[in-house]
Amino acid sequence: MLSTLKELPSAHAYPVNIPILLVSPHQNDVAALRHILHHSDWDITPVETVIAARKHLSRHAAAVVLCERDLPDGSWSDILRTTSQMEQSPLLLVISRHADDALWAEVLNLGGYDVLLKPFDKGEVARVVGMAWRHWWSICTGSAARRAAAHMHQQV
Repeated sequence: MLSTLKELPSAHAYPVNIPILLVSPHQNDVAALRHILHHSDWDITPVETVIAARKHLSRHAAAVVLCERDLPDGSWSDILRTTSQMEQSPLLLVISRHADDALWAEVLNLGGYDVLLKPFDKGEVARVVGMAWRHWWSICTGSAARRAAAHMHQQV
């Protein structure tokens, strides 16, 4: 179980500058998550709206998206619809001050990865973001291996 930032994935196991998109209109979320995930290999890009998130994701890859439940121009489900259409979909973590079993079930049932409760618990954020990153990485490396194998099979 990830309990410290030292246990987060590092450049020795994964590429550097692991891209995380933070979609939240709350500047205190940006500051808190940057403080918690200050590990040098994590690159957090904050945006405030669904429109800004879509624009960012159309130009830049992300491994994990941390998204406030309610946004000025939509909600986490709008972000999930956007990410689910991407070739290498980032995993979505929903952030909420009022997380309950219904929200958690909805997020998981619709394809999100997990829910993070505010105020943020340093250990929980590190653990959940680290698990999401490792899960995303295994999906991506597995997909790449399958594509390479299919390509090799076609050449035979």
